[in-house]
Amino acid sequence: LKTVGSYWPYATTVFDYVRRSMPVSAPQSLSNDEVYAVTAYLLHLNGIIGADDVMDARTLPAVKMPNRDSFVPYKARK
Repeated sequence: LKTVGSYWPYATTVFDYVRRSMPVSAPQSLSNDEVYAVTAYLLHLNGIIGADDVMDARTLPAVKMPNRDSFVPYKARK
């Protein structure tokens, strides 16, 4: 299953996706603090961080995603 916890190799990619796409009705309208909060919520739902963990520019890149070491990038067929 492709989920936040099983697919994304880096937490910063989750942050970027949320920043660019949320909310659906007004993409890119969330503040950075709101994007960090949504990212933390998604990471917490997937058991990657704790409920009380702080998510900010310093802590986000330090999050070790479960699939980081086994992620295989997509290669286009020639």
